[in-house]
Amino acid sequence: MKKILTLLGMLLVGALILLGIGGIAYHLFRDQGWLSRGLGALWEAQYEAPIITTVLIVAAFFVFRALYKTEIGGKRDSKVPDFVLFAFIATGIFFLGRLLTTGHI
Repeated sequence: MKKILTLLGMLLVGALILLGIGGIAYHLFRDQGWLSRGLGALWEAQYEAPIITTVLIVAAFFVFRALYKTEIGGKRDSKVPDFVLFAFIATGIFFLGRLLTTGHI
């Protein structure tokens, strides 16, 4: 019985992770999604406030560099992968609740 409950728990967590990734991908890449609106806002901000745009791009570079070094650096005690996993689970719970209440992601 314990093995069945463990398997069901693992399937639930896996489904929540996939729902989180799928929901983010859907909202990121759809027409008028987060990516197109974000890039459009960045394009407009380039002309209105070029210094802020430059600071955001540099900050994004440093964030991605830090995440890359944490993953590739061989540190096994890093908490970044756990944080990313829990973030996808939380996002999956959010999208599941939204799906149940409104009928769409």
